[in-house]
Amino acid sequence: MSFVLKESFKLILRSKLNFFLNLISLTLCVILIVLSFYLVRASRFLQEYVQQNITLNVFIKDNFSSDSLNNFAVYLKKQPYVSKVEFISKEKAAEIFLKETGEDFRKILEYNPLPASFTLYINKEYTTTDSLKKVIGSIEKEEIVTEVVSKMEFLQKVISFSEKIKLYIFIITGFILLVSIYLVYSTVKLIMNSKYEELETMKLVGAKLSTIKLPIIINIIFIGILAGLLSILLFYSVITFFRVDWTLLINMTGFNLIIIISLLLLLGPFIGTIVTIIALRKISLRI
Repeated sequence: MSFVLKESFKLILRSKLNFFLNLISLTLCVILIVLSFYLVRASRFLQEYVQQNITLNVFIKDNFSSDSLNNFAVYLKKQPYVSKVEFISKEKAAEIFLKETGEDFRKILEYNPLPASFTLYINKEYTTTDSLKKVIGSIEKEEIVTEVVSKMEFLQKVISFSEKIKLYIFIITGFILLVSIYLVYSTVKLIMNSKYEELETMKLVGAKLSTIKLPIIINIIFIGILAGLLSILLFYSVITFFRVDWTLLINMTGFNLIIIISLLLLLGPFIGTIVTIIALRKISLRI
């Protein structure tokens, strides 16, 4: 085993440029693969969050009695698309406006121009665009209603934007993965060519096939581990610099920190080992 380890480190010293290129490409590959995985999970998390928090603001005309408001509230609560109903009176609307804007219109106006409203929390089954259109259409037909406002269009734009970003990351990841595979494969071929006479001599003295291949495989595994460690360092630096909440990341992916670190650490050696084994498949003991 000591011979195998010595030969592995000798390969690094002999091909420093290839070592550096493999390290950089595998590091980028690991980071982008994990980032792609994160974006898939984050996109699902975002869609679920949006579906669970879609609300409709139903604004009410001023000339209706409290009995009419109560009857309309009862009607809304009975609807299958409603999970929760909140009533916001004109006075409450004024307080919210003052809190959000810091401006008190009552200093200028002698009356409250803000309408009363109901906030409807929509069940997940009715959060598709077509279903929401039907729901909004049915509510707007009520005589007591002036307008129904939904943020669904904005939320759909957010989801659509996240999907586009995810697609671009997939394309970049695929490209970097191909580059990483090519560099690792080329390095292995270069090593085999540069050590051709040495390999033939080892065959003549009866060396095992594993003794010939293992130094090259261990060399790539070592580079993969370094790529994983570098990825973890970069990942931690970015998270710390932007002060991202670790709990939010864990909730978005559903995986704890140990699994995330394991992915970053093991992807490099895994990719490098698979490519190296494929590149070495033609080596045999035949002279």
